[in-house]
Parts: sequence; structure tokens; C-alpha cells
Amino acid sequence: MTDRPLYTLLDGEPVLSHEAVALLIDMPPETVRAEWQRQAAQGEPGMTLPTSWAKRGKRIRKEVAAALGHEPGMKEAIDYLAAKKGN
Repeated sequence: MTDRPLYTLLDGEPVLSHEAVALLIDMPPETVRAEWQRQAAQGEPGMTLPTSWAKRGKRIRKEVAAALGHEPGMKEAIDYLAAKKGN
């Protein structure tokens, strides 16, 4: 991981780093970055998660909710996962 923030707000909307997305789907940040670059090269305005990645994210969300005992917000889930990985 980097020293960059995992997420920021832009006009009140959350903007996630590649590292934050990687935490939420349990994949290497380099893989997420490569997919974002591939989609950007095709002229995509943002990143659309591949279906298999979205499924991974749902699994991770359930695991985080079970560990915390409640359904966390995105920032809380990212913070929990980062702490769990030692970031």
C-alpha cells in the first residue's frame, strides 16, 4: 500500500484509490490499477468492476459485517480491512 489516502471526497462524493478498491475485493492493487488503465484506454469515463470482482466484493462485505456485528459504511469497511492487513 502507499502513503496516499485510501479515499477522499470530491464534491461530496467518495473517490476510492486503487488500494481501497483492492481491499474491498481482496485483490492486489496492481491488478485493480491495470484494469482501470485498460478501461481508461478504451475511453471509459470511470471504472466498472468485472462481474467476478463484484461477487468477491459482496463476499468481503458479508465477512466484514459479520466481524463487526453490523453492516458498515464503505469508509468503515475500508478502514477495518486496512487495519486487518496492517496498513
